[in-house]
Amino acid sequence: MGKLVKGVTWAKKQFEKGSRPGKEKILEWIEAEYIPGQIIAGEPYVDADRFTIREHTAPAQNTSANGGQPRSGLDLLAG
Repeated sequence: MGKLVKGVTWAKKQFEKGSRPGKEKILEWIEAEYIPGQIIAGEPYVDADRFTIREHTAPAQNTSANGGQPRSGLDLLAG
């Protein structure tokens, strides 16, 4: 595990204002392993050293719409 950053601090650096996920969404993403991180005392912390949108995929998100290929982290974050 690399450098842990508070989830809301990470979101401010990664997302434009108005598009930032809240604490609950970040918790959900960490629990689903869409993004690397840990939940400590109910607070989300993102592994900022390991987080790269293209490196994280969720095999369960494969669909015929994307040819059965894993969706990228960007696809997952976009909904």
